[in-house]
Amino acid sequence: MDQKKLEEQIKELKGKIGFYYENMEDGTVLTYNEDEIFTAASVIKLPMFMWISKLAYDGKIDWHQKVTVKEEDKAPSCGALLSFNGDVQLDIESLCRLMITLSDNTATNVLINTIGIEELQKGFLAMGLEKTSLQRQLFNDDAAAKGLENKINPKEIAMLLKKIYNRTFVSPQVCEKIEEVLLLQQIRHKIPGYIGRKKKIANKTGESTGITHDSAIVFAKKPFVLVVASENTDVPQTERFIRETALELYVENGKGE
Repeated sequence: MDQKKLEEQIKELKGKIGFYYENMEDGTVLTYNEDEIFTAASVIKLPMFMWISKLAYDGKIDWHQKVTVKEEDKAPSCGALLSFNGDVQLDIESLCRLMITLSDNTATNVLINTIGIEELQKGFLAMGLEKTSLQRQLFNDDAAAKGLENKINPKEIAMLLKKIYNRTFVSPQVCEKIEEVLLLQQIRHKIPGYIGRKKKIANKTGESTGITHDSAIVFAKKPFVLVVASENTDVPQTERFIRETALELYVENGKGE
């Protein structure tokens, strides 16, 4: 795939589309609206997980700290915690794993409460995120009515994934742990969709009305990072584009594990 072909395909899609691809071996880059800002949906959980991992590494929080998830904390849509009756007690590490692998919205909101929006946003800035920001809990209608919205930027999300791949975020061990959790991702119908759900792809998705995102390290023979963001789009059409483009890039870079 080349830049011209990418642009022709994206122009067929509805709404705003952001795209960032980088080959981790030869440095080839393909981009489109990579500096634009998009409504985050669940991709915001990736930088959250990374900063919480740093806090644990620095000894500022304990992975094994128990947190009570109360009935009133439970948020709709994705995740497992909504299915439990009554209060549930989990440690921070388990909440992070649920937030990433099942995109659990309740776990995410409990982590936001536990760590604090100010601390997380401070961490985002420390990680070099200028356009990607955490402003509110998920499904917080009052905050949304005030114009507070979580945002992501494709190039910045790709930067985080590259740091994980290159083992340059905090320590190699922290990067390995983050990658291991991303590889356990259960939402696999976008970037992994046509490549194969069991192939080695570390990804984090996001979706809402008119919004569909995916961000991944794809372990082809020549590994690459791919981030696709969209809003006000035709979700089925854009997700088909994501699957087809990811497969094409995977084949071009040699099929991996």
